[in-house]
Amino acid sequence: MFHRWTTRTALLLFLMIGVGGCASTASTTESSEQTAPATAQAELQHQSLNATLWVQRSAEYGALVRQTYAQAAQQLPALLQDSTLTAAVEQNEQMRVGAYADLPPAVILDVDETVLDNSAYQARLILDDETYDTESWNAWCRERTATAVPGALRFVEEAANAGVAVFYLTNRRNVVRKATRDNLEALGFPVSEERLIMRGQREDWSASDKAPRREHIMQSHRIVMQIGDNLGDFLSEVETTLNERERMSATHRGFWGTRWFMLPNPQYGSWEGALFDYDYSLSPEEQLQRKRDQLVPARSEE
Repeated sequence: MFHRWTTRTALLLFLMIGVGGCASTASTTESSEQTAPATAQAELQHQSLNATLWVQRSAEYGALVRQTYAQAAQQLPALLQDSTLTAAVEQNEQMRVGAYADLPPAVILDVDETVLDNSAYQARLILDDETYDTESWNAWCRERTATAVPGALRFVEEAANAGVAVFYLTNRRNVVRKATRDNLEALGFPVSEERLIMRGQREDWSASDKAPRREHIMQSHRIVMQIGDNLGDFLSEVETTLNERERMSATHRGFWGTRWFMLPNPQYGSWEGALFDYDYSLSPEEQLQRKRDQLVPARSEE
């Protein structure tokens, strides 16, 4: 309903607002200063809101990951036929073609956000106003309730039926090994003990860099394809500058869509750390400012 205001009513309201505003200015300023860190922390956390909703609720996400896996399946026969090809940079650099050409073929898949969808964990963090930590992540892994990324199971089945060994190479720590294998098997993924390669499984596999574990696989198999959601699923030493990461990706442009297949993950990854030089000691306010500094806005021409 539309209310007609008289001039007198409007004047009284104006005076009330003015007096109240003057009286509360000091307390408001003080309150704002006290809540600034909490606000920055909340804003950092809720940056993942749209990303998580996109993964969980958008038709576009499902279409994109199914499309990627379908393209990978279409490319597989050609890679199996040409025994001179390898999808591992380490195998190409460290072994002669004749040393790996006769090895049985293998595909390497990352696990989280490549085979298993953990967006429910991300959603829980958002709703509980929490941030990622190792304890809550390991607890989530032990729940064994991650779902399958669309298209992943069908691809794995096709690869296995074609005689390709499927290796799951994950940065999940070995303490959640049984839970991870249980989760994969419950969803129908074929996984043997020797083909689940985890961080910390051996003393020399304690780092997040996957190169040593890829080198382990390439001793017994020709790696024909790699699938992941992070640059580190394909290359080593990716925790570097944004420009260097772009250069590394461009250098191997011939691998993308032929031997390497990247799945979308807007929720987290080494790309995010690169925005603030992987300095996780920064306060929420500092992280937020570093991220804002990386934006490339449109500029009007003068």
